[in-house]
Amino acid sequence: MAEIILFRGKVATGKTTMSNELGKALQVPVIHKDDIYDSIANFIPEHGLRNKICFDYLYRFLETVIDCNARIILDFGLNDIDDVRRLKTWVEQRGGEFKSILCLCGDDTIWSIRLEERNANPLPNQLITNLAALKKHYMKIKTGSFENELILDTAENRDRLLHTLLHFIQKS
Repeated sequence: MAEIILFRGKVATGKTTMSNELGKALQVPVIHKDDIYDSIANFIPEHGLRNKICFDYLYRFLETVIDCNARIILDFGLNDIDDVRRLKTWVEQRGGEFKSILCLCGDDTIWSIRLEERNANPLPNQLITNLAALKKHYMKIKTGSFENELILDTAENRDRLLHTLLHFIQKS
């Protein structure tokens, strides 16, 4: 059975770092939405259209993953809880197994530092680079977690987080 492991969460909460760590530990490829977005940024000027392309690609790619009964890790923000539910339903309807990890940063000082580091040399998809603007932006989005989703506070020790991730993947 295909296994889709989603890392989701707000900007600079450690999704990329933790998805890469898990990918290395499991020897599973990681697909990063930002890689797709950034690679088309010079050709597609409009943010909404770039995101649409990213998600169209995601669903087409996942069809192949499911058809091959493969395992993949996704680093796709997916902050709107309804979008996550739709993806989960879509994967399960096609016979895949869906596991979701919500990354949070419980320490605003650490979160601010991460955003400041991005601000030094932001990539095309790194549009928000300060914590106040970020929190204001996410007030408009229906966020939250859902049943059986692992919630990681990435302000904690990275080795401990990886251990938690491996346990979550193996037990479910």
